[in-house]
Amino acid sequence: MTLSNGTGGPAPRPQAAVALGGPSVKKRVHACLECGEPRSAKGEFCSTDCRTAFNNRRKARGAELHDLYMAHRFDRANAQALGVLQAMNRLASVWREEDKARRAGRRSWRATRDVLAERPYLRSIRGQA
Repeated sequence: MTLSNGTGGPAPRPQAAVALGGPSVKKRVHACLECGEPRSAKGEFCSTDCRTAFNNRRKARGAELHDLYMAHRFDRANAQALGVLQAMNRLASVWREEDKARRAGRRSWRATRDVLAERPYLRSIRGQA
């Protein structure tokens, strides 16, 4: 049986072309999380202004979310009656749509692995040493 590559064998996988340095190999460009411009591989932003804008957006969004989450966690009955979890999910959806429209879809949150690595106590179990 002859396949589309004319050799009779299986067609090469796309990964194989990449591994062989085929046409789909591109130099990786590290893009600033805020503006999308090239940045160094060491950081996530191209400038202090971009880092500040990114963090200011996180602060504003976090302030909106804080009260809702605290009610969800510590005033559960009232939060359930008021649909707080749905409101938090809606906020996240609205923010993601804003990211897609205004920021070319770049994420507006820090990498989860980085956040947890900075705060090892978040992975600990209460009462265990």
